[in-house]
Parts: sequence; structure tokens; C-alpha cells
Amino acid sequence: MQQRLYKEYTMIIKFLYKGISPDAEIMEAKRIFFANVLAALCLLVSALMIIPYVLYDVHLLAWICLFYAPVYLMCFYYNAQGKTKFAKTLLFSTIALNIFTLSYVFGSKINMSVFYLPLIVILFLLYDKDQKYAFLFSTVIVAVICIAGFVVNNFKIGSVMAFDDEKIFLINSAFNGIALFGTVFLTYVFVMSSEQTLKYLASRNETLANERDKLYESTIQLNKTAKEQVDLNELKTKLISIISHDVRQPVNNLLSLSEMMICSKISEQEIKFLGEKLKESALHVYQMLDNLLTWSYSQMNGLHPQLTTFLLKEHIDGEIKKAVYSLENKKLIVEVNVPNDVKILFDHVMFEIVFRNILNNAVKFSPEGGSIKIFAEIKCNTVNLSIRDSGIGIPDQIKDKLFSNDLSKSRIGTNNEKGTGIGLMLCKQLLEANNADVAVKSNSDKGTTFVLILPCA
Repeated sequence: MQQRLYKEYTMIIKFLYKGISPDAEIMEAKRIFFANVLAALCLLVSALMIIPYVLYDVHLLAWICLFYAPVYLMCFYYNAQGKTKFAKTLLFSTIALNIFTLSYVFGSKINMSVFYLPLIVILFLLYDKDQKYAFLFSTVIVAVICIAGFVVNNFKIGSVMAFDDEKIFLINSAFNGIALFGTVFLTYVFVMSSEQTLKYLASRNETLANERDKLYESTIQLNKTAKEQVDLNELKTKLISIISHDVRQPVNNLLSLSEMMICSKISEQEIKFLGEKLKESALHVYQMLDNLLTWSYSQMNGLHPQLTTFLLKEHIDGEIKKAVYSLENKKLIVEVNVPNDVKILFDHVMFEIVFRNILNNAVKFSPEGGSIKIFAEIKCNTVNLSIRDSGIGIPDQIKDKLFSNDLSKSRIGTNNEKGTGIGLMLCKQLLEANNADVAVKSNSDKGTTFVLILPCA
């Protein structure tokens, strides 16, 4: 029950704080709150008094309440909409006019002057220094009401309604009590609203700060997405250029060599030589298309690895066998020092693509007669697989953008081998999709070591 009452009280307080902007000063917020309370109180009293007036057959007073109640509602509405100066002036004028109307209806026998003090208190509580014209206008209204009251009381103006002495005493007593209680209550509301106003403004500011932070984060994310889209479009343009140039040329070579082998009379030695060239061109096209197709699929559908547990050395040996032609062509020595029982948790197809790209890079940038060392180091929950070559190394300016989509990092190998520039970028994406990572250690002319940090099974 107490919880429900507190919830309803909180809702009422929030409703009465309508019209207060987040950047409002404390005093301004208090005056807006006070105007809302005053308008709501006048509306409530006017609405509630209609029923007893009708029941006691005092229809004129019921009509007066019925007339002023919508005006008080209008005052609350305009104040809640932020039109505080107009709302306050209208509210004060309506209260003053309401008092004057009752003075005229009751005549000189009912002392309406008891409401002048609350009216003056309301005048000073409603307005601040920036609303001096509204304050002056309201002051004039008070002066007019006071003069009218003086005339009513001193010139013995008769009542529109007939009252006996007992009713006159009761009405005067009730009005004295209402005036005194109203003055104290309104002053209390204004003074005690400081803490509530501070809490409300703090709550509003916190809410706005949270909304601002969310908007800021959304903006950053939107800008990031837009930049990524621009980068992706640029990358696609470059890839189309690569496909049209670097893939077309090897395919043309394949066609030319095939036609030469079919149409020309050539020796067995020449056939062998042409066969090696065919294989070299076909291998280059295969590796390039493999990377391009894998990357394209990842961009369209995302990477969804199928994690399996497998022996690391078996897959390494399998990829080395596939690269035997390139290794023999450059007379490279490959040393593998990976324990036979080491297992990793990885998508095996993705691992093969990653390892193949790293191994091809080692072959590409190693000189004839060089060496490639492959070894594994077992940590707590990872296997650090290192592929070290004795090649030309990586300059610092290229190392910084090694895994980016900047295709300008692509370099010619030691035997003029070409590349697309997307191999290492693809490796990075595949490794991250499998909860793995890669590190690079390199010095110009002193070789390069790629370290694949793989999850243990």
C-alpha cells in the first residue's frame, strides 16, 4: 500500500514539474513548479466546489466555478508548454478576477479583503526579475482589485444573493481560514520545493546526459560504418582492377602455352619446360582466386567457422606438400619442428588458407637456396606457431599496414612473383574469427617471422 501511494505521489510530482527545461536555473524552476501547483490547486477547488453549490441550490456560485475552472486548466497547459510568462500573467489575472467576482456577488457583508494578502504573496512568488513587465501588469491588477474591494466594503453595496447573519458569519470564518491556510501552504510549497527541484533537475540532466552519450556513440558508430563502407568500396574497385590485370595475364599465358603445345612441333625438353610454366601460372591463378573468393564470401555472408579439433602437424605437412613445386623451384629448405601430438581448436579449412598464405609469403620473399623454419611453442592455453624465413624482411612503413585493406603494401617477390595484397588481411580476419591472433617480427634484409597464436584443443 505504501509503495503504491509513493508511486502515485512521484507521478503527481513529475506531472507538476512539466514545463521545466533541463537548463533552467533553480529559482526559475521553482517558480514554474509553483505556478503549476497554484493552477492545479485553483482548478481542483473550483471543480470540487461545483457539486456542493448545486446541492445547496447556490447555482450562481456553481456557474462562477464552472466558468473559471477551464481557465485554470488553460493556465496549467500553457505553463507546461514552456509559455511561462503568459501562463503566469493569465493565472494571476484569473485569480484576481475570481476574487473580484466573488466580492461583487457577496457584497459588503462578506469580507473578501482577507484574500488580498495571499494575492500579494502570490504576486512575489510567481515572477522573477526578468519578467518585470508581467509583474507590473499584475501589480496594476492588484491595485484595481484593492480599490474595487474598498468601494464594495465602504459604499455598502448589497449582495446579489440573500444571506442571514449566521451564514455570513460562517462564510467569513471559512474565507479567513482559507486565506490563512492558503498563504501558509503556498509559501511552504515554494520554500520546500528547492530539494525536489534539485532532484528533478539532476534526474533530467542525468537522463539527457545518457541520451547524449547514446547519441554520440551512435554517431561514432554511424561514421565508422560509413568510413568502412567507403573503404570497402575502394577495396572492391582495386580488387576488380587486380582481377582484370593480374588474373587475366596468367590465364592468357595458359592459353598461349596450351596453343603452343598443341600446334607446334616441340621437343620433350621443351614440353617439360612449358609444362613447368603452365603449372606455375595455374598455381598463381589458383592461389589468387582462392584468396579472392574466400574474402568475397566473408564480405557477403560473414565468417562462420566450424571449430574442430585436429592435429596441427598433419595439416602443416599437407600444405607443405602442396607447395613443393614452389619450394623446389627456389631450392628452399623447410625445417618443421612441431610435435606430432599437438592439437588445436580451429576451422581446418580456414587454418589451411591462413597457413598457405603465410608459407607462400615466406617462399615469395626468400632468396634461392634460403631456408624456412616452422616450429611450435606451447603456452598455457595457446600454441604459438612460428613461420620464419631468411628473406628480404619487411620495411617499417609496410609493417604498420600489413593487415589493412591498403593494397599498396603488395610487393614483388625475389623471383618477380606478384600478389594481390589481400592475403594477410584475409589471414587476420580468419584468425580473429577463430579466437586466434597473429604477430610479426621482421627486420629489413634479415628475414621475417610470423607467429600464429592458436587456441589449444
